[in-house]
Amino acid sequence: MQSVKKLIKILKNKNRIFIQTHNYPDHDAVASAFALQYLLRNLKIETKIIYHGDILRDSLQKMNERLKIDILPHYKYKMNGEDSIVLVDSNKKNKNVAELKGNVVAVIDHHPGESFEDLEFCDIRSNYGACATIIFSYFAELKMEPSAEVATALHTAINFDTHQFTRNVSPIDIETVAMLYRVSDVTLVNSLVRNSIKIDDFKYYRYLIDNIRIENNFAYCHFTQGCNKDLLAILADYILSVEEIKFVLLSTQSSEGISFCVRSENPKIPANTAIQTILQGIGSGGGHIDMAGGRIPETKDFNQEKIFKKCLSIAKSGS
Repeated sequence: MQSVKKLIKILKNKNRIFIQTHNYPDHDAVASAFALQYLLRNLKIETKIIYHGDILRDSLQKMNERLKIDILPHYKYKMNGEDSIVLVDSNKKNKNVAELKGNVVAVIDHHPGESFEDLEFCDIRSNYGACATIIFSYFAELKMEPSAEVATALHTAINFDTHQFTRNVSPIDIETVAMLYRVSDVTLVNSLVRNSIKIDDFKYYRYLIDNIRIENNFAYCHFTQGCNKDLLAILADYILSVEEIKFVLLSTQSSEGISFCVRSENPKIPANTAIQTILQGIGSGGGHIDMAGGRIPETKDFNQEKIFKKCLSIAKSGS
């Protein structure tokens, strides 16, 4: 656990600073970047928030619009090797973080991962349910009050990343939301959390129900025609809510290869180690004990039947 004062000292000596989220950012990544930007701006340190990929979900777009979050794709800026980068909700060598021109000087993350000796600042708290909780601890350390917009973003992020306090939640996440509650726009938070799908998404639910394979408390479905990766996570949570299912793997074809989403309620089958075993030699993955993701970059390396059999073997070993 690092002191934010160290980060401030490091950044005060830098010229142009970018706060980079993981690729295809979610609510937690954007809110964490937004809150960190606000904190630093109050200390006369200016930053730009950047990402690679797309902002996929309507609820996140709505959050950005309503809270006036200024976030742009990295290619909007002519970055160079003299720029400094702060990674939030991601780590330096994660596969879901684009390597950009610039020098990564800091990492702030809640996913399991290692610290790097060449980093000037590294704050990884894998026991926290959301990166937003880490960022709020910086406000508490400095005795700084977040604005209503920042509090609303952080509040929303913690709700999303803990799946409304049903996974990876720690006491500090709950305490943080209790403190944010009095400042944030609770009506907006509830609206963003509730309205996470749209009518057009129903066809993916229908496809899932029609094509899902279930065996030994394990469920698998591959979306041959593609599926929004953020929606894939929502669908995985949906399937995990079925009483008899304890381990879920969903996959989809995309422009980046084959993407995977894993959910597990079986403590004998950690989602993060399961996806690494499944994709060994053909891809990469990582995440948390009960939720994880992965990717096979080359579609030619993807064999749906082999993936299913690997998962089924893991499911049986954990029964």
